[in-house]
Amino acid sequence: MPNILPNDNELLQGVLHKVILYRVTRNLNNELVSRKIKHYQLSEATGRSGNWFNRTFNNLEDMRVSTLIKSIAAVSKISKQNKDNPILITSILNNEIMEIASVLLDLNDVEIKDLLSPDSGMTDFFKNLKFYVDSLETTNDISVEESDVCGRIFNLINEGER
Repeated sequence: MPNILPNDNELLQGVLHKVILYRVTRNLNNELVSRKIKHYQLSEATGRSGNWFNRTFNNLEDMRVSTLIKSIAAVSKISKQNKDNPILITSILNNEIMEIASVLLDLNDVEIKDLLSPDSGMTDFFKNLKFYVDSLETTNDISVEESDVCGRIFNLINEGER
């Protein structure tokens, strides 16, 4: 049976932070795609170099809140010029991201084993997290240690379901 190690809460917090970055950039990209806006157009509209959003998207760079707000405003401004509907903040910062952030906060006070207990209702959350962990592993965006803690969590969930 895999054991949760003392540093695992901190490592899992790092993974969840990266998943939030992944989701925010993908959600913003989905809005760009639906409006036929290119990455370079968003970059230029926010006053950045032409490859800024592409680099942020590919490297999971942690943009500042002000940059995120300018990006959303830029998409709305470009959309208005194209006669598209304005972007809704909830299409970028959706319920899934808020749930991930909530678990990230919980890890300050709660141990992983407590979150994995059957009565916590968190099993589905961690099962859904596997998709993001797999994606982050494919692009080498999480460390071996972060990958290992996720592997231990997924193994514990699988053992609990037997």
